[in-house]
Amino acid sequence: MSRTFQQPAQQVFWRDPALPFIEARHVTDGRELHYGRHWHETHSIGVITGGRSTYVNGTHAEVVEQGAVVVVNPGDVHGCNPVADAPWSYVMFYIDPAWLGRVQAGLRGAADTTFRPYDVPAVHVPHVVDAGVHLFALLADAQCSVAEREAAVVDFVALLDGALAPGRRRAAAAEKVERLADYIDAHFAQPLPLQDLCNAAQLSGSYLIRAFKKRYGVAPHEYQTNRRIQYAKARLRDGASLAQVALDVGFSDQAHFQRVFKRMTAATPGQYRD
Repeated sequence: MSRTFQQPAQQVFWRDPALPFIEARHVTDGRELHYGRHWHETHSIGVITGGRSTYVNGTHAEVVEQGAVVVVNPGDVHGCNPVADAPWSYVMFYIDPAWLGRVQAGLRGAADTTFRPYDVPAVHVPHVVDAGVHLFALLADAQCSVAEREAAVVDFVALLDGALAPGRRRAAAAEKVERLADYIDAHFAQPLPLQDLCNAAQLSGSYLIRAFKKRYGVAPHEYQTNRRIQYAKARLRDGASLAQVALDVGFSDQAHFQRVFKRMTAATPGQYRD
């Protein structure tokens, strides 16, 4: 059953178990919403429907205004915040990368269904913004069938993919950095000396750190820490003990785990679990 949830600061969340590959959020006045730098496991697309805000994605920073679309690949460290006390509004879509990869492959006639990140962090395309507003309204319409809503999501992705077509090509070094992120994802609980990372990426240490920061906005070690906390949150949601979670994610010292967790989530592990 499709559900919308009204929250403070004039924002609405939408999700539907029948469409598990997408969630959405509509903010009509974002002046009270302030974000620290963070990242998502989903592919995130934001359409700016009014006003303007700051937008930071890795090393990229700009002020985005009505008519802009922000594109946040999984793992991109980013943040959007109001400019002074100026009002701004937007719609965000959070899409599962595996599902999106299959759609990309269908759109491009490719056999490989691996999700391909976009190189364009933001683009001014008012027609895509209008399509995003229409999509949110359709998703939230209880009269629309699941098939209609899914088709509308595919249509929106196709429109966005066409708008971002110039940014599809990526350098070989960027691909190596993304493979390194995959390596960290698979070994996040282990100590990962810089030389091991260099070997995995087949890049020199100094170049690797610069290239990784350019792609993800943080150094590999910070990325690993964030991945540990993401996994820790999942374990805590399952009710695991703090001591066991700290050990599972690679912290030998529970106090250190609690300090890092609070720094990155603004809550203690116990508060988050309970």
